Amino acid sequence: MGRFRGPIFVISFFAIAVPLSAQQDQQVTTWYVVRHADRDGGTDRLTTAGEQRAEHLKTLMKPLRVNAVYSTDTKRTQQTAGPTASALKLPVIKYGKLSQMWFEKIKKNHRGEVVLIVAHSNTAGKIVEGLGGKGDFSIGEDEYDNLFVVTTGKQGSKAMRLKFGAKPGSDQK
Repeated sequence: MGRFRGPIFVISFFAIAVPLSAQQDQQVTTWYVVRHADRDGGTDRLTTAGEQRAEHLKTLMKPLRVNAVYSTDTKRTQQTAGPTASALKLPVIKYGKLSQMWFEKIKKNHRGEVVLIVAHSNTAGKIVEGLGGKGDFSIGEDEYDNLFVVTTGKQGSKAMRLKFGAKPGSDQK
C-alpha cells in the first residue's frame, strides 16, 4: 500500500469526520467525489499505483459510514469504486449522463447520508457543482489525487478539495 501523506491525511480525516456528527442533527448529506484512480495510459484500466490509490480510498471511506457508492460503467471507475463498495458490502450503482433530474434524484434519495461518487476528470467538477459546490473544481489530465467533499443541508452547501494517496507519478513503494 502507498504511503500516507502525513499532514494531508490528518487534515482530511478531521475535515471528513466532522460532518458525521452534524449529519444526525441537521440532515446534512456528505458527498465524496473523486476521479478514477491512476489510469494506464489510454486504456480502460488502472495502473498498479491506481490500484493502490483505490485501496487508500477504501481506507479513508470505510470508517465514514458510506451509504452508497456511485460509478460510471467504465472499468477504471469500477476498479476505483470496487474496493470501497466491497469493504462496506454495498453495490456499485452505475450512473450515466449527468442531468438536473439526476442531481435532484440523488439529492432526494440520499438526504442525510454519506455518498461516494467516482467520476472522470471532465465530470468530477461538474458533479461537485451540481451538488452545490461553488468554486473551481477542475482537474488536470495527470491528477488522480483530488478528493472533493461537499456537504449539503439546511444551512446550504460547502465544498472543499483535499488530496489523498501518493502524488501521481511518485514512487509508491
